[in-house]
Amino acid sequence: MTKEHQRPALTFTAPGVAGAGFRFRPILPRQAAFTLLELLTVVAIIGILSTLTLSAISKARTKANQVVCRGNLRQITYAVEMYQEDTRHRPRTLSRLIARPSWLAHEKALVCPDDPGLRRPPANVKPNLWTLWGNRANSTQEPPRFLDQKNPEAGTWEAELRETTETNRFSYLHVFTWQRAAFTRLGAGNQAGNAACQLHGLRIASSAAEASYADFEGWTLRGQRDGAVVSRKVFRSRGAREGNGVNGDTITVPLNREDYPWELYLDSPPPL
Repeated sequence: MTKEHQRPALTFTAPGVAGAGFRFRPILPRQAAFTLLELLTVVAIIGILSTLTLSAISKARTKANQVVCRGNLRQITYAVEMYQEDTRHRPRTLSRLIARPSWLAHEKALVCPDDPGLRRPPANVKPNLWTLWGNRANSTQEPPRFLDQKNPEAGTWEAELRETTETNRFSYLHVFTWQRAAFTRLGAGNQAGNAACQLHGLRIASSAAEASYADFEGWTLRGQRDGAVVSRKVFRSRGAREGNGVNGDTITVPLNREDYPWELYLDSPPPL
């Protein structure tokens, strides 16, 4: 607006007061602001974008943890092979593999990044050596009725206990503490597994105070003796006592805690 077209200001002079006056300027239109609906729309869009971003980050983290876990299982498989070549017998614990850097360079290879014990120790377990999943659940693989008390592999049961006691934290279930007869049944084929990770699957609610290998179902990673790391989906049917179904990468077995969990290390049960 030019100077010539500006609206003149109004002046009011109070009666009886010389020189006193008030200048009234015209009221200008107020600037436009966001409405409540517009603000709510912006907040909703931000919420949707945040959800999508967090979901993508979570999937990327899960995938990265699985890659690390596969690398750990492959390192363990190679370390077992070198241990057996050097000592002429199998390691009875995973802790023995880190006794020499030429076998396993670092104890981090024994820990899965998805182990719940790394984030928050269980309420009934003190945060110590037994916090990680392997330390808690590995011994539950061997049914009591399979313990051959007449023939401990280490000579005496005291020596057997020393041989099979882990001194490091670990996340993976393994077969090296199994009795000789069960380990032999597992077979010498390259497709047999040495170690397995259950922690990428689904944890089943259990009323038992003690951890068990049967607490997890679904996605399982298996480190095989040929150096390959394969994935399987393991499910257990409650109540069924017989049958073993293998469909692609899915294995369905009866829940039978009176036998070894062959499904973690083989696609089909070993012969008797």
